[in-house]
Amino acid sequence: MQNGRGGTGFSFRNPGDDGIFFGRRTTDREARGLEDFVWIPRWENSVDLSPTQVVLAGVSGAFGSNETGANSRTQIYGADLLYKWKSSHAEGGFPFVKWQTEAMYRRFEAGRGIDQSFPVAETFHDWGIYSQVLWGFKKGWVAGVRGDYLHMTDSEFTDDDERQTRSRISANLTWYPTEFSKIRLQYNHDFLEENFFLAGRDVDSIFLQFEFILGAHGAHKF
Repeated sequence: MQNGRGGTGFSFRNPGDDGIFFGRRTTDREARGLEDFVWIPRWENSVDLSPTQVVLAGVSGAFGSNETGANSRTQIYGADLLYKWKSSHAEGGFPFVKWQTEAMYRRFEAGRGIDQSFPVAETFHDWGIYSQVLWGFKKGWVAGVRGDYLHMTDSEFTDDDERQTRSRISANLTWYPTEFSKIRLQYNHDFLEENFFLAGRDVDSIFLQFEFILGAHGAHKF
């Protein structure tokens, strides 16, 4: 359980930019009780298929109120699956293959905003999924491909430039010069679908990322 107020609780008690969220003027009220907190259950379990293969599966959720109406609620459900193979002759964790997939569904009750100022109340059913494969083919080198799809419920009333159904394919190559640094080159191709307010378009992007860690570091990843 946690306080869902603010921008970090995006789908919950988020007042939005300049007091506008989902096209509605938000209530931005104080918490009235436990019903205004976000409840976040999580279950996961792992199975060793062999000495070199493991599968980890999980389900999760998030439930709470949002700021678009006095009694508006948000429900989020998720499911994820991770498969990892690591060679019995691995050195420093390499070589390995990791396949990860996650799906999420959000039911968002968009009220009429403060003082019932928006013309209609709507319920949005949004969902998304991604799947990626990472191949650690040589010590310190990882290649990956990923596909994403996000479906946004269309509305002829809610004009929000973030509510556009889209898909993405990505490819990247990462080099770890040391245990505490990495350099990544990534290419993305996005296709954004047309809706009531926005035209469809394709977007290509290339990123070069450099990351390093100073001081104490966390536990090694699964």
